[in-house]
Amino acid sequence: MRMYRTGALLGALLVALLTVTACGSPRAGSGGKAPDRPTPWTAPKGPGGYGGLLLGARWRVDWVTVDGRTIDAPPNAGAWVEFGYDNTDVGDYGCTPFKASATVTATTLTVGADTSGATPDDACPAKEHTFEQRMRKIFTGGPLAVAKRVDNVSMTLKNQRGDYVALQMLWPQGLYGAPWQLQYLIVADATIAMTAGKEVYFVFHRDGTVTGKGGCNAFKGRAAFAGEHVTLYPLTRTTHRTCSRKIMSEEDDLLHLDPRTFSVMTGSGIKFVDETHGLNYFGYQFVRLTGTPQH
Repeated sequence: MRMYRTGALLGALLVALLTVTACGSPRAGSGGKAPDRPTPWTAPKGPGGYGGLLLGARWRVDWVTVDGRTIDAPPNAGAWVEFGYDNTDVGDYGCTPFKASATVTATTLTVGADTSGATPDDACPAKEHTFEQRMRKIFTGGPLAVAKRVDNVSMTLKNQRGDYVALQMLWPQGLYGAPWQLQYLIVADATIAMTAGKEVYFVFHRDGTVTGKGGCNAFKGRAAFAGEHVTLYPLTRTTHRTCSRKIMSEEDDLLHLDPRTFSVMTGSGIKFVDETHGLNYFGYQFVRLTGTPQH
């Protein structure tokens, strides 16, 4: 809209108001309600120690060591395990999915009998069957000592014979249901911080939906996790508020994306990175918004 001299003062005041308040009044049709603020994630009470770090996360199996011999997981074997706070674990040995009880203490893990009733996939290659058999024998063979291998995202499960399963975190605690603040976008070798800070966050849900806030408005969409990858789909506003021009521009860029598959990396937060375009790679860096731990 062109601004004439007679309206210059009014226009300047309007811009200043939008900038100071960040988010202004809802547009018509929004129902007069601002997007709900996220509830910070609080970890359920656990046993502490390295055993406690296993809970609520999903782990990839990198290799097993039997009688001092290390056997790497075959490429694309897909062996993983997820430990629940309800004393259960689910996963896949590579050819066969499983579900069992799991008793976790600060230093040990004991896995019960498989209750899934699943049978091995006959199409699995011989190497994957062999790896599965070795992993299953260690994993279900009695109490396992839980130890940090390198850091808190790489662990070992070791039996009394010294055989062990090496784990690497795939998905962190609180991936589902927790608000994840988008700290910055990764564009090639640069990072771009979000102007709205904690007002930009995603909440991933187990049913494949994603909700959140783009800095000004709430949104919804889809996010499909599979192994070490996640595919994000276009996001749609569910509220219609007006904010400063910069925040609205960043929100537009965030929501208007093409379906894209990213590698998932874990550490102090989670990072989604697409490196398929060489040096022009793109990604997101998230940090979990946490609450006060329960006691």
